[in-house]
Amino acid sequence: MSIDGFHARDKQAFQGFQPEMARRFYGLVERVAERFDITVEGLHHLPARRGLIVANHAFGWDVVFAMAAVWRELERPVWALGEHLWWKVPFLRRVASGVGTVDGTPENVDRLLSQDQLVLVLPGGLREAVKPRELRYQLLWGQRYGFVRAAIRNRAPMIPLASVGTDELFDFVGDPYRRGRRWLGRGGIPIPLPKRVLPIPHRVRVHFVFGEPVMPRATPEQDEDFALVRSTRREVEGALHELIEAELARRAGLDSR
Repeated sequence: MSIDGFHARDKQAFQGFQPEMARRFYGLVERVAERFDITVEGLHHLPARRGLIVANHAFGWDVVFAMAAVWRELERPVWALGEHLWWKVPFLRRVASGVGTVDGTPENVDRLLSQDQLVLVLPGGLREAVKPRELRYQLLWGQRYGFVRAAIRNRAPMIPLASVGTDELFDFVGDPYRRGRRWLGRGGIPIPLPKRVLPIPHRVRVHFVFGEPVMPRATPEQDEDFALVRSTRREVEGALHELIEAELARRAGLDSR
């Protein structure tokens, strides 16, 4: 047994989830959200059955506030697909699995969606989370198409989720991956470096917006058709960009509605 009581099976779909831990955890998250005026809108766009929530990623576990709002309003867990790195950190991994984080494998996604669950994916991963300030609100998804194939295979709508404000909490500079390799060797993890000596977050308003679902037009048998997969990703990517741009414009007083 590991030092924190974590078992490898706990990172699999449904295995490590603890409803009572999730209830307490999300209650705490809700209190933090109220304290810092963190808001979530567009919950009515979430489907009653299966759905793949696709979000932009900022530093930290920022989307937990949107997950807490879904838990409160819809009484449904959101299963987050976690980076493989999560499962190497003792104690943190127990909390993550207990509140609904699972290993980001195709098998886990298929199992969850087949049971009509809501699944959250952050296609940019760590690369997007620790990006420098010059790339704020850019979607750095690279060659990640697996989540689109999962949506196609399971006939699941993709719901864009815009996280606005979180990219401005810290001013990161430079290439965190190159820094990690330089400081820790070839197998090192990315090391973000704040512009200021102390990583004190800026005071910004954090707001989350769920957009209208994007339903893949491809059939499950076409999940390996790269042209269709790529065009489907572009569609949900564009929908997410529009949400982010609309919220930034509204915040700047340029909302034309």
